[in-house]
Amino acid sequence: MMPGTSWRRAGKRLSLWLPVLAVAALLLALNLWAARNLGRMDLTAQRLYSLAPESVEVARQVKQPVTVTWFYDLRNKSMVDALELLRQYEHANPLIRVRGVDPALRPAEAREAGIQFAGSAVLAADSRRLTINGGTETDFTNALLRISQRGAQTVCFTQGHREAALDSLTSLDDLEDHGDDENLVARVEVHEQHGMAMARNALQTLGFATRGVNAGSLTQALPACAVVVAAGPRTPFGDDDAQALRGWTAAGGKTLLLLEPDTPHGLDALLGDFGIARPPGALADPGSHYRNDPGSPAVSDYTRHKMTRGLPLSFFPGAAGLEPAGDSLPKGVVVTPLAQTSGQAHLPGQPAARYTLIALATRNAQAASADGTAHPALLVAGDSDFATNRHFATLGNGALFTSAVTLLAGQDALLTLRPRHYEGRRVELTNRQMRVVFWTSTVALPLLALMTGLLLWWRRR
Repeated sequence: MMPGTSWRRAGKRLSLWLPVLAVAALLLALNLWAARNLGRMDLTAQRLYSLAPESVEVARQVKQPVTVTWFYDLRNKSMVDALELLRQYEHANPLIRVRGVDPALRPAEAREAGIQFAGSAVLAADSRRLTINGGTETDFTNALLRISQRGAQTVCFTQGHREAALDSLTSLDDLEDHGDDENLVARVEVHEQHGMAMARNALQTLGFATRGVNAGSLTQALPACAVVVAAGPRTPFGDDDAQALRGWTAAGGKTLLLLEPDTPHGLDALLGDFGIARPPGALADPGSHYRNDPGSPAVSDYTRHKMTRGLPLSFFPGAAGLEPAGDSLPKGVVVTPLAQTSGQAHLPGQPAARYTLIALATRNAQAASADGTAHPALLVAGDSDFATNRHFATLGNGALFTSAVTLLAGQDALLTLRPRHYEGRRVELTNRQMRVVFWTSTVALPLLALMTGLLLWWRRR
């Protein structure tokens, strides 16, 4: 064989392998790049695997190193997904470092951190430590806010006027489900129905501190309060407390009043400062109510406002109607109805009309003070039962209450952060659409295929 022939064959073989080697080198380079650059596409309906823009902004605002240790079960898909969600916080800010630890594989480290079960996270920044139970985006973002702040804002609940108790009774109960193959036992927390413990726990999860303020001590407590909540007072405030709350609100304080129909509260002067009246009687709304009770007006179409954005249906058992003063509002006051009844709602002996269930009253800075610094805000609801333990976890009631507090506290980043869940995509069809699909897929298409086959057979015979 001639030397030239062997060289030509080698050149031909090399020319055949060069494209393969080039493609392999390109794939290797792409893999190396992908390993160093986080990239993913979230196709789930509720964006389960993506951070909300508010969460990304919270992560970017972290100014000191924060270590997040996520204790999770490697066999649990939702906990593995939570770890991947935490990686996105790490990608948004290099000061956030994330570690994943399985307590079953590293029990000593879990015991040292005080963790007994999977599904908890420990955040550390300087000498501060914070432990949370839960693996949702809301939990993680709120924890970052709390660990980044030197002190938590305090939400004060007035007590001593027959309000719903802040420290309501809680007990544990066992629920049993006897199935065909297994007997399931779950331990659940049972709350006293007329209490605010669930609302208190929700606020603490959001990073707020809570405290009760007894009657007669409001003047001393107000300077430490970011928001004051009066949850359904059924006896009047004393003159000293009423004047203290009125003056504090006028000086820039944030007040949330949850009032009941036909109950004395002693805060009429405060309501008058913001042009809000509460007519006597309880509302009945035949046009929009919860279940079969017209006395529980329901709201699904809220006023467009950042507080009500994305809220599900909420309802108000035994609610009073609120009437903003309209054109006769005090100077500089703006009242925004956030939730309203349908046009068929009525009070006893009154014609049907649309009533306000929740109203937000603000006063502009120029009217509030000479230096233009105070922005007093008063949020009034015509019902307190929607935020008690009995109804807090039903539909959007709890989210409505926490959104009201976070709005008054100025924590706008928390307003749109709500838990997102795995959701199976479904197509809802009307009866007419179902008939069209049936006749098209079950009758028309098979007949068309049969006729096409017969036509081809007839042509070929």
